[in-house]
Amino acid sequence: MHQDAARTPQQLGALLRGHRREHGLTQAAVGERAGLRQPSISSIEADPGPASLSRIFAVLSALDLELVVRPRGMSGSKTDW
Repeated sequence: MHQDAARTPQQLGALLRGHRREHGLTQAAVGERAGLRQPSISSIEADPGPASLSRIFAVLSALDLELVVRPRGMSGSKTDW
């Protein structure tokens, strides 16, 4: 099991897309599990910034993922968005 960090909405979208593809799921299948339509999944993967937290959590749940909040590592990189 590996952990990935997302520091921008675009990174989060890419992580969600990668996890979905890694598990052989279509956007429609994730949407069905999350109670969302396929275009919503596409939009969240492309740019989750405007999506509500409830939609993001629905997608995380559909992909059997969880959100972990922790201090940044020693990299010290900061991204403003």
